[in-house]
Amino acid sequence: MGWDHGYYSHSTYTSAFFRELAPSWLDFAALIKGHCPPRGEEGQPFRYLELGCGMGFGLCVLAALHPEGTFVGIDFNPSHISHAEGLSRRLALTNVRFLEADFLALAEDPSPLGPGPEFGGGFHYVAAHGIATWVRETVQQALFFVASAALRPAGLFYCSYNTLPGWLGRTTFQQLYELERGRSDPAEPKVPLRRAIAGLKALLGTVDQPTALRHAIPQLEEDLAGLDPEQFDYLCGEFANEGWQPLYVADLHRRCMSHKLHPLGTATLPEAFDQLLAPSIQGPIFAEANSLIRQTMIDLATNKSFRRDVFVKGLDPLTLQDAEMRIGGLGLRPLHLPSAPSEGPPSFSFGTSFGQVHGDPDVYGPIVERLASRGCTVFELQQHSGQSAAELLMVLSLFLNAGWIGFDRSRQAGAGKLITQCQRCNGVLMELIAGGRPYASLLLPEVGTALPVSLVDVLIHKAMDQGLQEPMLSTCVLMGLDQMGVHLLAADKSPITDPEAKLSRLQALIGDFREYRLPILWRLGGLPSPKERQPRSAQRRSRAPAPK
Repeated sequence: MGWDHGYYSHSTYTSAFFRELAPSWLDFAALIKGHCPPRGEEGQPFRYLELGCGMGFGLCVLAALHPEGTFVGIDFNPSHISHAEGLSRRLALTNVRFLEADFLALAEDPSPLGPGPEFGGGFHYVAAHGIATWVRETVQQALFFVASAALRPAGLFYCSYNTLPGWLGRTTFQQLYELERGRSDPAEPKVPLRRAIAGLKALLGTVDQPTALRHAIPQLEEDLAGLDPEQFDYLCGEFANEGWQPLYVADLHRRCMSHKLHPLGTATLPEAFDQLLAPSIQGPIFAEANSLIRQTMIDLATNKSFRRDVFVKGLDPLTLQDAEMRIGGLGLRPLHLPSAPSEGPPSFSFGTSFGQVHGDPDVYGPIVERLASRGCTVFELQQHSGQSAAELLMVLSLFLNAGWIGFDRSRQAGAGKLITQCQRCNGVLMELIAGGRPYASLLLPEVGTALPVSLVDVLIHKAMDQGLQEPMLSTCVLMGLDQMGVHLLAADKSPITDPEAKLSRLQALIGDFREYRLPILWRLGGLPSPKERQPRSAQRRSRAPAPK
């Protein structure tokens, strides 16, 4: 066994930011379950450890958004660490460090992480995104040991992983892909991916003449359609590991509990509310008191494929009064609330792992109306809406999950300095994206998260920043895409080749950026607004009273 312990180390993983790893999000997930979060309030100093940080992009984003935090990223792939350190230097971050280390070695000697809880140190948050089901069980056990050893008492451990039964269909692909890799030329690494996808599709038969495999796993055709061989780094990181094994929730929870990590809740916020389950399955699930069995029943009934579980090292339950105070004081800001329809009552519909959830306009409407202003606290929202605390928490969890709102960080000390830092970082990130780096997020400092963006968005902003108007705006963006060998994609993900269709698609993207992403970046501190970018003399003139 080599240094990678069977983990696929022949390419680097993707660079992504996951909002559920943010401290404010994890604190809210803990509050929902009545646990006292590791931080007393927003803006309080904290320590954050990511195990398996990959390319380090997500951790750098968190570090830029939270200068009051100290961040450490661990990964055993030196290429990942090299990239992470280079990005942190480019962003001029001083509160994050990356360490090339092995979980097995850290389990033997965790001292490289810094002072542990026994010496007054330890981490408030430890995160491991996706890693648990990609490694051999011995490495997985080391991961849990390190997470527990690194956490402070009452600290939170975020662990996301592939689960059964939702991943059952893709185990067929993984098995065929592993065999295809064994007989393929390593110089052509995409060939076994294509062969495995094509071979498995052929085994499904047709809708009119289905095989037993299609009958047994009807979801498999859709699963295969989502596998794109061009996303090579992601698919290898997902399926090419020798220790690859999706798990039932009970198995993973038992393994974590053996390391003092108690299951607390979920970072997929709507899943914290079992009342959102379909009424037809609520009866037997609500009747089950055993947590392991109940969670397993939920996953079976909903065909769960991915979980974002939150564990705690030592429960610190809040009193009902303390919980109401902590939750009531949380500030909320709108990101992209739905606009009121021109005719008829508004419709509120949310896609969740439990199915589609439809909200009562008489309940949800006043909440959206109040949030549509600059922002408010949960307590102010409860007074305005008249909803119970439990009902309001469920509604807010749906809003957060849908990307409608975020947690307000604009009231903390040093907010202005934070905005300046994040705007500088966004400038660097946009230059890197325009240069071909596969990043897809820009910072939103006033809500402590990041906004998904694309290369096209960045090129549109760059052209707009140069004062270009149509038709030169579209022409400039199309030229930039052509120079980078990037194609605009149709709805079915196929490249658009027709010039008129390209232009039509691009103009739709420009309209979306102008109406949605750019105003959010301006409003939440990601980019200077046009007014902020005026020279001081122009701003003074604009504020001067009109002559009489």
